Parts: sequence; structure tokens; C-alpha cells
Amino acid sequence: MLKLLAQSITELFIKTFTFIVNKRAHEIKNRPISRALKNSDGSQIARNTKNLTQSHPGLSGFSLLENNLDAFIVRSHLISQAEKTLDLQYYYFNGDTSGHLIAELLIKAANRGVRVRLLLDDIDTLGADEPIRILNAHPEIEIRIFNPFKFRSLLRYIEFITDLSRVSRRMHNKAMIMDNCQAIIGGRNIGDIYFAADPELLFLDVDLLSLGPVVGQISSSFDEYWNSQWAIPVEVLYGRLEKRYALKRIKLYFKKYVQDVQTTDYIKTLQLSSFSKQDKILKLPYLWSKADLFYDAPSKIDGNNHEDTKRLKNNIREIIDSAKSELVFISPYFVPGKQGVKLFGELVKKGIKVSVFTNSLAATDVIAVHAGYAAYRKELLMAGVEIYELKPSAYARQRKKFKILRAGSRTSLHAKTIIVDRHRVFIGSPNLDPRSKDLNTEMGLLVNNRELADQVMKIFADIAAKYNSYYLKYENNRLVWVSEEAGQKKKHYTEPQVGFWRKLAVIIFRLLPVEELL
Repeated sequence: MLKLLAQSITELFIKTFTFIVNKRAHEIKNRPISRALKNSDGSQIARNTKNLTQSHPGLSGFSLLENNLDAFIVRSHLISQAEKTLDLQYYYFNGDTSGHLIAELLIKAANRGVRVRLLLDDIDTLGADEPIRILNAHPEIEIRIFNPFKFRSLLRYIEFITDLSRVSRRMHNKAMIMDNCQAIIGGRNIGDIYFAADPELLFLDVDLLSLGPVVGQISSSFDEYWNSQWAIPVEVLYGRLEKRYALKRIKLYFKKYVQDVQTTDYIKTLQLSSFSKQDKILKLPYLWSKADLFYDAPSKIDGNNHEDTKRLKNNIREIIDSAKSELVFISPYFVPGKQGVKLFGELVKKGIKVSVFTNSLAATDVIAVHAGYAAYRKELLMAGVEIYELKPSAYARQRKKFKILRAGSRTSLHAKTIIVDRHRVFIGSPNLDPRSKDLNTEMGLLVNNRELADQVMKIFADIAAKYNSYYLKYENNRLVWVSEEAGQKKKHYTEPQVGFWRKLAVIIFRLLPVEELL
């Protein structure tokens, strides 16, 4: 903290002297352009993938990554097997155990000549200046920061006052692409809470491992962001390090990463993954289907740009409007707003069953968003929408096998999914809230495959069981949380498993005019 404070004071002096930077980062011209390899047939994995896809012409293959350990193992396998290129696009890339493991694998890949492009949103880079600069100095690694803050220190928080309309807009996309032939997209960032490595918190999430034609679409999306005016090369923000010094530091970081993670229980825990014995990603079971990638244009970050029609919210509305009998929404941060309540009510009147699964107040990691959602629960229930809220104690028995999790650790929902008529499924990064709709950039895949939809429905059915979740009702003019506890049905008439301070925080947030930022 003292180091950050010193950096903040120094930076304030420098940037005041230079009149708070003469040029906005996104206005910088002549940045290098690079694109995904059009032909990666020189890669063994690409050739093997091509042989597999030839048996399913015109279709893409998908494997659902539900288990957090599996999700990490598959990512590590992709990086380890890469021969030509690795493209990563993330909102968060934390410097914790799983983040160090991924960074170690990326360095190894770069050392064997793989081109690594890493595109990060700037929301979580505070204090990470040195490792970002050092990794970027590797001749095969290039890092760009999307919509960066002008200040790199604690002073960045001033910009939430002076430049809120820009810095409140973030790149929320999540993708990893290997040799332009296999890709993962979904709800997970890079960090311990997404991969069962955090002792206090376990996120329930899903990703799709993909191969076939859809990977080309994902690569094109990455290139569009990478080459946009909002993706700023690290050397523009921090300056370029001397090569010899940087390479020496990379070796030291590499050694430290290895030492840090080898002493943790997580390495042993990874052996519990059903994929840990798989040395070939292509041996996994794939479901073959047509699919569409939808994503926001990078220019959504510009609040003054109303011309670009490539908006994910339009695609999601089309997905919803296409439903004939049933819609299941899984969203950890769910704020429907008045328009959403009206839409859901109209769907129910048409005979379409609408179910919503989200976090309870006890399970959520963002109380402000829960306050926004709580304002609409009564109206949704009265309109005929079914609502399930995850308990923080969900999957208590299953969590015991993740030996790194402590007793009393909390479960929280993080998956973002829409299931349509039990034969199509959308999986991606957007939440059903104003932030994903109007502020952040997002991406997701719509897959037309009944078997995949069934797999996700089974996850939903398990999560929605009353020993894992509360089923909400509106009876006698009040909300009721119905639960199963110790094998017995139980009703709660206030937010369950929540203390005074969380309830007070909800009351305060509901008084603030912040819904459009949630």
C-alpha cells in the first residue's frame, strides 16, 4: 500500500506537470496491427482438429465445461499444446495461484516460439504494473490494455468522478483461442474463485470448449478488439523496458511463480479433475451443431457512438422473442428494470414458462446489484415468473472434495446462460442487468443443440433443488423463501442467512439513483 501511495504522489506530480496527458490513449495512431493466423495447418493440433471436423462438415464441436477444476485443466492443456498462437481476452486476470499457473504456462509457450496476445480490461490492473511490463517485454508476448485509466496508480479512482462516462464502460468479454482452431468462451475470468482454488469462495460457472468454424468467428472478434483504438499497447502506458533487464526479470518471475504454486494444495486438488488424465483435448466428447457468435462492437465503449448496430442486447432480445414454450435465465447479477418486468410478464401471458435463477443476498458478492434486483422481485412473482436464489451453502457435500476450500466457505453463482425451449442454449459473458446491456462490451455463443441444452438444464435442475436454492413465492402480501433444510420443508419471511449489515446495505443502495450502473 505504501508503494502505491508513493507511486500515486509521483504520478500526480508528473501528470499535473504535463497537463494530465496531452493526448488520450485511445487517440494514439499508428499502433501495430496483427491478426489471427488464417492458416494454422502447420500446427499438429490444427491438423488433428481439421481431421475431426471433416467428419462433421459445416458444424462446430462443443464440450461443456461445468466443473471448475476441469475448466482450469482444459485451459492449461490448450496453452501447453499450442504451437503457433495463443490469444486471450479477459476482464480479470488475477495474480493468485491459478493466475500464476496460467502465467507460467504462457511464458513456457512463448519460450517455445508461440505468439501470445493478451488483451486485458483495465479494471483490475492496479498494482500489477511491474509483472505486466515484464511479461510484455518477452519477444513473443504482447499485452494490450482496453480502455485504460489515465492514471496507473490509486489516483485512477479520481477518474470515476472526472471521467465516469468513459471509465465506467468496461470490456467484459472472456475468450481463449489456441492456434486459431480451438477456443473457450463463457463466464470465467482467470482467478482462483473461478477454478476452485480460493479457500473462501467457490463460483458456479460454465464455459464452452469449441472447435470448428465457430473458432474463426471468435478469432475475428478478438482481432476486432485487439486492433481497435481502445486497445492500448502496454509500452504506451508504461514505457518500454530494457530487454536484458526484462528477460532477467522474466526468469525471476517464472521461478517465483513455480515456487509459489508448488507449495499449495491446489496442485494436488487438480488431480481430482475428470480431465486430469486426458492428454488430448480432442478425445473429449463433443456435440456437433450450428452455432452463432454474438458480440458487442468495441466502439460500445464510446458513449457518444450511437451508429454501430452490432449490439449484443439486440441479439439477446431476438433470442428471447424466438421462444415458443419455455425460457430459463441463469444470471448472477439480475436487474430486469421496468422494461424487463413488462417483457417477462408478456411472455408468461403468451403461455411461455419463464424461470430465473440468480444469487440470494447471502450468496451474492455484489450487494449493490442485489439491491437493484430486489426492487423487482414482487412484480416478477406476481407476473408469474418463477425465481430461484442460490444458497451460500449450496453443494456443501460436493465441495468437500475440493480440499482447498475451508469449512464454511461460500458458494456464489457466476454462470450467464439462457436456455430456449430446451433445444437452444446461449452461454457467454453478459449478465441480465443495465451494465451488460448498455455499458460493458460482452460476447456469447448461441448453440442449436438439444443435447447441450439438456446438459445445461440438468445443471439448472440440480441448482434449483430446494437444498441448494430458495424458491420464492408471494403469499399474503409478502415474499416467502421456500427451502429444504435437514430434510424438512421450511419457509423464511425475510432474506435468509443474512445479518443486519447486509440488509442495511441493501436498504441504502435502494435509495441511491445508481440502477443504470448496476
